[in-house]
Amino acid sequence: MRQFPKVLFLLCAAIAVPLGAETISEHEPTRFDPYREPAQPLSLAPHWIARTQQFSHFAPLANSNVGRVYQSPAQLTPTEPSVSPPRSMAPLPNPIYNGTAGPRFRWTGNRQYQQRLNAGQNDARFYQNKNQKQQATSTKLDFYVRGLIMSKDNTPLQPLAQGSGGQLITTQDADMDSAGGFEVTLRKALPDQTRGELVYWGLFTTGDSATMEDVSSGIQTTLDISRLNYGSNGDPLANQLQVSQVSLQRDFQYHNLELNWGGTARGEQVTLEYLAGLRYFKASEGLALQMDDFSFIGHDDNHLLGLQAGALLNWQPQQQLEIHAGVKFGVFVNSIDHQMRFQGANGFVYSGSDASTQQLNHALDTSDVSTLGQLDVGFTYHWSDRFRLTSGYRLVGVTGLSLTTNQLSQDLADLAENPSVHTDGSILLHGAYVGVEYDF
Repeated sequence: MRQFPKVLFLLCAAIAVPLGAETISEHEPTRFDPYREPAQPLSLAPHWIARTQQFSHFAPLANSNVGRVYQSPAQLTPTEPSVSPPRSMAPLPNPIYNGTAGPRFRWTGNRQYQQRLNAGQNDARFYQNKNQKQQATSTKLDFYVRGLIMSKDNTPLQPLAQGSGGQLITTQDADMDSAGGFEVTLRKALPDQTRGELVYWGLFTTGDSATMEDVSSGIQTTLDISRLNYGSNGDPLANQLQVSQVSLQRDFQYHNLELNWGGTARGEQVTLEYLAGLRYFKASEGLALQMDDFSFIGHDDNHLLGLQAGALLNWQPQQQLEIHAGVKFGVFVNSIDHQMRFQGANGFVYSGSDASTQQLNHALDTSDVSTLGQLDVGFTYHWSDRFRLTSGYRLVGVTGLSLTTNQLSQDLADLAENPSVHTDGSILLHGAYVGVEYDF
């Protein structure tokens, strides 16, 4: 009996606590649960209702509180019935609804797919452009090797000696008929369809020779030596030049070096390559005329250095056949080294008396302006993507040169008294070339 009041007090407390919690929960604002109740703004403006109805396929519910601003369900009057949809009804439209059906999900999925597609396309374009730039700027080296067989024309005809029977020996008797050489070209591709190239070609020959004999010692020189003397007594040279054997030896050297920069313009079947750069060309000729104990020697080195421009047209009518035609032209400064001497066993031939002599023995340096033009015509056969065969014909014309044969057309006494250099010579080199081209 003494414990009964305590038991009764605990029983009353256990019943009162749930009732109090339920009464308070009816007046507390319900916590927002996006998966159970739709979110409602503080002010339900008409455009909000219109927008949610436009993007939703759910049936809208009547709402008597449209346009009313409230903060919590506790502020509603007791006469206004509480509107809460049954649990079995679909939820109201929700701007952040993430359901598994409905037009919003389909729209969101399409937009995400389009974004991923655009991102992939942008990446593809980025890497494509990057690869193109890398290919354009990558190191591409072309190597050309050609064999040359060329001859020289436009050589002046200068008689040198005449026999008793009327036979002559001239400068063309020992002219360069043909000479062999090679050409090497290194080309490197640069960005923006440009390129740089280094070209060398040269002709190598041992020269040519000619001889004439007369047992009667009746060979006379045809050079103008009327005012030249020889020996300590000042005897005329013409009285002493009666020889039985004459030999003529001539030497030739031609070297070419170019450093060019150019670009390329491409068409469907036609490609135009243009260039400009520095060019060095060396033309050397030597002449040695031996008449018994007398020797007449002349040698000229022409060093041409200047600027040139040109173009190469390639036409490819078939996949493996390509026809090309190229032209180059330049203006150069010609630095000339000229040497000439006429001597015998007792010394040099001279002009004037023994008391005042001018020996025919001089070495002069001078300069002048020269021009050079080159024309190439040929074809190229594409054996593979990297290997090609090429052949063609080349013409090279040079003006403004100092040649020994051009110095002999005047009185040799003038050359002894007033040494000078004639720079009105010219040459024409022409011949065929055959070679291979390879791309590294």
